[in-house]
Amino acid sequence: MKRLMMVLSGEHPTLPTAEAMAAIKAEHKSYKVVDQLDQVLIAETKADPEVLASRLAMCREICWHLCTAEVKRPIDVLQAISSSDIVDLLPHGKTFAVHMRRVKRYLPDINLPVLEKRIADLIMSEIDFKVDLTHPDVDIIGILTSDYCVIGVSAAHVERTKFTLRRPTMRAAFHPSTLMPLLARAMVNLARTPRHGTLLDPFCGVGGILIEAGLIGAKPIGVDIEAKMIDGARQNLEAFGVKDYQLLVGDARHLDVPEVDAVATDPPYGRQATTAGVELKDMYGGALPSIAQVLKRKGYVCITSPAGLELEGIAQSAGLRMIEKHEQRVHKSLTRRIYAFRKS
Repeated sequence: MKRLMMVLSGEHPTLPTAEAMAAIKAEHKSYKVVDQLDQVLIAETKADPEVLASRLAMCREICWHLCTAEVKRPIDVLQAISSSDIVDLLPHGKTFAVHMRRVKRYLPDINLPVLEKRIADLIMSEIDFKVDLTHPDVDIIGILTSDYCVIGVSAAHVERTKFTLRRPTMRAAFHPSTLMPLLARAMVNLARTPRHGTLLDPFCGVGGILIEAGLIGAKPIGVDIEAKMIDGARQNLEAFGVKDYQLLVGDARHLDVPEVDAVATDPPYGRQATTAGVELKDMYGGALPSIAQVLKRKGYVCITSPAGLELEGIAQSAGLRMIEKHEQRVHKSLTRRIYAFRKS
């Protein structure tokens, strides 16, 4: 298997790596983690970089991994490149550019423009290549992180600007409790949603998670107890070109939907949300068993909750096993937990 080098966004300490691994599993591909560095994940896998880039939110670039060098001097990077299989990965007679980036403040003594030039000179001395900084055929990406330099050949770029165009205030129907698109997409991936499968959001609101599921090629199914939310979800799905969907007014504690491949949902618990008078513990206690009943065997649920509410026990009694848990600070009075559970 080839090695993929995923340059992660760093928006959260654990979510970007977890999302990348979950997206590979959602594509029914295996993987073996080779290395995990700050904002870089290297894995052996047969997953298609272009497909992963079309799915991922908390990733910037996906490359074919060339080499990793522990850096004390710039010569360490050059020696690692010389010892790599760069000749096999790069077609002769093409143009290239070298782009070095630094994560945070790692290796501050390394001069990036100077290192870029030295790498370019090395490559031109070994391969029939010419530099083109404007429209290169091949981008060679180098990341300085921790005490290492990781080098790869760009395979796919994640178009993160499109998430900005889908932020809640840009939608046809707006609600202040809606998740931002980056997190909504990450949750779709954490639920291991198949591209041609079905994803259920039983607290869909105006459809933020449903939009992201539809845009990766899944069929979104949304349920909400308020008809006006369902109307808003319909407007938003249509506005973003998602045509194959199902929306129902209903109670997440008593779901009446076909069996689904995955569930991703953000129940109401924040200052801008309403639980229709139901206590939070009762709402989750009723919803998780209902979700488990309509989820396919070995399917995944990605669900959020406030940090003060533990879901492990509720989920376990519903036949859901916890796979992972992440915490994210929303504001000074709210920290959300993001869980992934798997049905037995």
